[in-house]
Amino acid sequence: MDISILVAQFPVSYSIDENLEIILGVLKQSKEDDLVVFPEGSISGYDTELSFLEKIDMSKVTYALEVLKSVAMEKRIHLWVGACLLEQNRWYNAALGFSPQGQTYRYNKVNLATHERNTFTFGSKLVTFPLQFNNQIVNIGIQLCRDLKYPEQWRWLAMNNAQVFLHLNNAEGDSSEQPIWKSQLISRATENQRFVISVNTASKQQKCPTIVINPKGQILKEVISDITQFFRLSLDLGLVSDWYIKQSRTDLININLDKK
Repeated sequence: MDISILVAQFPVSYSIDENLEIILGVLKQSKEDDLVVFPEGSISGYDTELSFLEKIDMSKVTYALEVLKSVAMEKRIHLWVGACLLEQNRWYNAALGFSPQGQTYRYNKVNLATHERNTFTFGSKLVTFPLQFNNQIVNIGIQLCRDLKYPEQWRWLAMNNAQVFLHLNNAEGDSSEQPIWKSQLISRATENQRFVISVNTASKQQKCPTIVINPKGQILKEVISDITQFFRLSLDLGLVSDWYIKQSRTDLININLDKK
């Protein structure tokens, strides 16, 4: 089975209105049953300097998410965006998915950066999301930014039937780190024999490219740029395999990867 993906990076800003306008512009190019992915914080904005949270108008964030849910249903697409959300005086760094059928999915970032931990609330669970494509279910696993550094999370998702990993990212800073982040993404793909779709904010100082990698560890597309760019690819899910997972030496080590 093949699925079509539309991957879009853009310079995520503090302006919710501008972010939404760019996203809606990209969505004009989407086709029915596309899996469409944008960066971490793509609605609310994101920064390692957390004072940006004070500027977020949650009513605008809520409105933008409602608009995108409606567009996903209208255009019959599977849409994933990122947003910082304030709920009961707690901040969450979340990825949100909207289905053609009207479902809303959500993943709260599990592994917060050290500087985030006094401000954001940890996500409490890993989840695989079943998306309906042409009368077939495709299971999606979501990770955010530094979740990349914890391969056991990705293995758990793979063992719980994830076929495609979405990695919503907002990593700016020392661009010399690009080869490191890229190699880790390739490892997450090939060690789990899953597709990896990683979407970063567009920036002159990208720590990580926007990149799509197949289960063999081969790069299908890579973008390093400070401008809005998007591309479409077809993924052959027949390449997804449990060959390596089934050969794990669980008699020697088992890091709580049992299905729950």
